[in-house]
Amino acid sequence: MHGYVAEYRRCLAEFSAEGLEDGLRVAYVCSDGAEAAREDLADLSGRDRLLAAGALHVLSARDAYGTGGPVDPERVVAFFAAATEQALADGFGGLAVSADATKLVGTPAALDAFARYEFLVDRYMAGHPLWALCGYGLELGNDTVTEFALLHAPGPPNEAPARMFGCADGAIGLAGQFDPGGVAALGRVLPRLRTADGVTLVVDMADVEYLDHRLLLMLDGYARRSGVAVSLRSAPPFAARLMELLPVSSLQRTEPGVQGSGAQR
Repeated sequence: MHGYVAEYRRCLAEFSAEGLEDGLRVAYVCSDGAEAAREDLADLSGRDRLLAAGALHVLSARDAYGTGGPVDPERVVAFFAAATEQALADGFGGLAVSADATKLVGTPAALDAFARYEFLVDRYMAGHPLWALCGYGLELGNDTVTEFALLHAPGPPNEAPARMFGCADGAIGLAGQFDPGGVAALGRVLPRLRTADGVTLVVDMADVEYLDHRLLLMLDGYARRSGVAVSLRSAPPFAARLMELLPVSSLQRTEPGVQGSGAQR
């Protein structure tokens, strides 16, 4: 067994076991059939018993993500929202779902669509009992892996230092440390969210620990190019000071607790 396969299965088993301990239904999305799914879940204690009891489900990638080509982000979110509601109806505390998404982002169009899905499902997860683990193969290249590592809510300290995620109110949340590498990744990801002209995009910075000045310049450039007003909510004091010094007139500041209209299609 290749080392990366063993590592993936180990992470999958740990994630699934934690979900079960928390009273969640666990679901695994597999594109290679039931037997391949059973092999991937081989490290999960009590796998067969859990499958028989309905605490562990194997979902078809075709059902979850469609029949090929770029995913329909809104449809995929609706699919997992329905699965979450079904888990609640069956007496579980929510749903913990995992999938290897490597095959779903093989083209630029597919990558754009899946990035949009990641953002929208984060927004759903902010207010509903759905947790997710996504795997991305290193063969996708460092830039792509970095971008998808960025597209998640804050997690364990050993994960990506810079994170971007969807907030329940529609804002984009930023967390962690935005050094030049993190800023570059965010600059590649942000246009994929397809914000609409004339709509204010609220960027919540309450969890930002450090930012390079390039972050503000990048957000200002995005605002100018897209025609979208960008408002920084809960900006840390050093960010507010940088806004006074840099040519970022397209950025606004929003006081904490003020709701914006958020990112829209």
